Amino acid sequence: MNIVIIDKSELSSMRISSILSKVKGVKNIVQILDKMSAMDTLKKIKPNVILYDMNLNGSDSLRALKEIKNLFSGVLIITLTSFSVNQYREKCREIGIDNCLDKTSEFEKIPNIISNNLKDS
Repeated sequence: MNIVIIDKSELSSMRISSILSKVKGVKNIVQILDKMSAMDTLKKIKPNVILYDMNLNGSDSLRALKEIKNLFSGVLIITLTSFSVNQYREKCREIGIDNCLDKTSEFEKIPNIISNNLKDS
């Protein structure tokens, strides 16, 4: 399984990578720190899972997320934010993304979300 982490924080990306390296079936974890190369890298990697930092693109994050969802409709997308999670959860659901986590306190949920989705597919 290929997982792509799109997050401007190298520390956050490393923490997520460490957690995901223990998930059964994970073969490749790619970290993208800059939004400019994200789409090109996603097309090359063909990920099974995308972890997307909502803080990456500022006010354009929802537009970028819609584009990613349209291009990779069958891919599990998990968004992370340190902003008001409830506000972003609703906006993410509107675009068809069910997994919006609080970046400061919900990292531990990521492996279960991925494992449960793998069982369902």
